[in-house]
Amino acid sequence: MGKWTVEVVTQVAKGTLLGDGGLDVQGCIIDSRQARGGEMFFALPGEQVDGHNYIEAAWKNGAVLAIADEARYREMKEKPNIPAGKALLLVKSVVTALQELAKCWRIELKAKVVGVTGSNGKTTTKDMIYAVLSQTFQVHRNKENHNNELGLPMTILNAPLGTEILILEMGMRGLGEISALCEIAKPDLGVITNIGTTHLELLLTQERIAQAKWELVEALPDEGKAIINAEDFFSVQKAIKDYHSICYYGLEGAFATPHIRGVQPRPWGELGTSFVVNFQDEKATANLPLPGTHNVLDALAALAVGTMFGVPLDIGCKGLSELELSKMRLEIRQGVLGTILINDVYNANPVSMQASLNVLKERAAGNKTLAILGEMYELGGSAESGHQEVGRTLAGLGISGLITVGKLAEEIAQGARLAGYAEDQITVTGSLEEASQKALDLLSRLGPGTWILIKGSRGMRMEKITAELESSE
Repeated sequence: MGKWTVEVVTQVAKGTLLGDGGLDVQGCIIDSRQARGGEMFFALPGEQVDGHNYIEAAWKNGAVLAIADEARYREMKEKPNIPAGKALLLVKSVVTALQELAKCWRIELKAKVVGVTGSNGKTTTKDMIYAVLSQTFQVHRNKENHNNELGLPMTILNAPLGTEILILEMGMRGLGEISALCEIAKPDLGVITNIGTTHLELLLTQERIAQAKWELVEALPDEGKAIINAEDFFSVQKAIKDYHSICYYGLEGAFATPHIRGVQPRPWGELGTSFVVNFQDEKATANLPLPGTHNVLDALAALAVGTMFGVPLDIGCKGLSELELSKMRLEIRQGVLGTILINDVYNANPVSMQASLNVLKERAAGNKTLAILGEMYELGGSAESGHQEVGRTLAGLGISGLITVGKLAEEIAQGARLAGYAEDQITVTGSLEEASQKALDLLSRLGPGTWILIKGSRGMRMEKITAELESSE
């Protein structure tokens, strides 16, 4: 956020001000420990922690303005003593104030907005778009996956003056949620990476997931453009019926002819992929520091966004070569006993887990392989079949060993068995601790040079296994 005064914030949020209205504010936080000087602190009430209890701490750490719930403030036993040079704004809803301020700042910035959603790869794609566009423009994006009704408006409010393009990842758990985020963000361009089975537990059918994701495209202005994966059936089916300008990206063009196409993908470096990109009369080679065709598709989406803003392919490819990703996504680490770990524990669903298994097999290049796979959540009625599908893929790839973690993940083992995978290659465990110990026992037999994939849904905390198997040398 740029320079606003407390008085301006008060007018936008329609609250009651206590303290100095002439103070400058810049940036926003919801964690009092993150204050660096001059921020607005939104005192959000939560089930575990109530931000109202940390107002004084936020002021002490440098925040200038605290925005609090007027009803909650009246209930507080000890009212904050407003120090000199600080202010307190009482509003009917802290969340609503946050969102309304973000709407106002988004307009004041006059930046173009790129919205990104999808069942898989949206955070990676957001990071890739940033890498491409930042070669030419002043760009701001969500931190990690701050993509919900709190994270998105905070991202907007923390965008500095001079930001030319905002890249906003949008998550959802139900119908209407992306629409609500778009009401705040007002996107000019929308990217849908794919429409898969994540959130099936909540939305019941893939058609409803498609409907929820497509809210991003529906929110675009008439002249807005949608960037769509030509390899994704549901995305293309929705695009065919939409009136917006569509730019397809892809490799084979399974369901639509790509406007921007990747060809000749091949391994590059330890974990990278090199491929050629064609767009109209342009051609360039991209050296992506990530493995797998799924990441090539995400890179093509990013390059497609670049073309919409006039970024030449070779400049966009240069950005991709300098890509910095969010943590815990396909990280290569040295493991114990001379092994190599692929730490891919940020999240998981059947599509992403199968993609990571393909990466494991490809990069091991004939060495022994071990997959340590945890449960995948939010699959609804497809939980059993989704886990078994992963097991069948693992068996087909000839992975040397499988360790499952958790009750749901036992279906991965079952899928592998049904595909002819040998029982002596399967280890079923019920906890992270047991999985770590069994892995150590197995690695002593598989020997040095073994490649290990560790993956599961975020709630599984699979990084604890990575910590146990990582070499301390």
